[in-house]
Order: sequence, then structure tokens, then C-alpha cells
Amino acid sequence: MMKIRAFRKGDEEVYVKVYNEGYSTEDWYGTLAKALKIEDFSKLHYDATYFAQVKNKIVGLVDIKIRDDLADIENIVVIPKYRRRGVGKALLEKAMEFSTSRNVKGMRAEVPEVGATKFYAENGFRHVTNAYLIKVEDGSILKPYLCRDVYLVENTKYWIPDETRMNMIRGLEGRLRVVGKFNVMIKQLIIEGKP
Repeated sequence: MMKIRAFRKGDEEVYVKVYNEGYSTEDWYGTLAKALKIEDFSKLHYDATYFAQVKNKIVGLVDIKIRDDLADIENIVVIPKYRRRGVGKALLEKAMEFSTSRNVKGMRAEVPEVGATKFYAENGFRHVTNAYLIKVEDGSILKPYLCRDVYLVENTKYWIPDETRMNMIRGLEGRLRVVGKFNVMIKQLIIEGKP
């Protein structure tokens, strides 16, 4: 029997283990996401994290971050042995329940192009645009476009522009490096003020 429970203090090591084990089988792992270390955990800031637990084993997790009127699914990870058993769907349903309780209008997920687009589509999400992970090799060239969307991974700057911003900077492609492409998926939760 599976149960979904909230993250609690002391769960940091199991979080790191599930995150790394779940993502390590993905083709894009190592490029679009790096192995998480326990010392990196304090840098993570989500509005909610839930675990899927089968018997006494944590087999999956979901992280949710509220941004304006959308809830972003930051991570939804299931360890390989427990995939295709409804774990991901149960985690997504819990994320929707949490998001609805926060009165957001919808949910958003950025899915690697080779990732779980079909899973999200089957659960009511629709593809609205693309986003690109760009390694920032010369920040001065990109400075007019960067805004607040730059983040650091081990002293390297990355940026995730949407399709509109990407079209504006296409002429600079020789001076920047596109590391990955994502499908941006949206699910509407509230229509005209009603869930």
C-alpha cells in the first residue's frame, strides 16, 4: 500500500538518495541536472515536498514552488523499480491538491524534451511553449536579456529563457551554448474563480 506524506526535518538524506537514484536513469541526467549532494540540500527552497512511501521505503518525491499565480512542479522523481505503478500520478495528484489549497490558477512543469511529456499530457497538462537551458559563457553579451532567471551550478551560470526570449537572442548562438530544451506544460486548476 502506498501513502503520500510531507517532507519532515531529518528526511534530507533520503531525499538526496531518491533524487539521485530516480534521475540517474534519465538520458539528460548529468547535462540538465547534476547529482545532488547532502551539502547542497540547504540551497533548495520549495513551498512543499511530498514523498511516496511503499511499506517503509521512500520511492518517489515531488517538489512544488509557488510563483505568482502558478505552482511549478520543480521535481517529480520515482525510483526505477517503482515506475509505472501509479506512484508518479499519486505524487502529481498531491501536488495538485496542495496547489489548489494555495489558490493558484494553474500548474506548470518544464519537462526535458526527452522526458515525461506524455505523462503530463495524460494528466491534463498541455504544451504551451519551449524553454532552453543555456550555459552563459559571456554574461556581458547576454546581460540585456538575463533578468533574474540566472542561476549558478558550481560557479557556472545558467539561464532558462522561454521561446520568446530565445527568438530575440538567436543571432548570438555562436556566443552561447544551448545545453537542453524543455517542453513547458501547463494545467489550469481554477476557471473563473472556481476550482
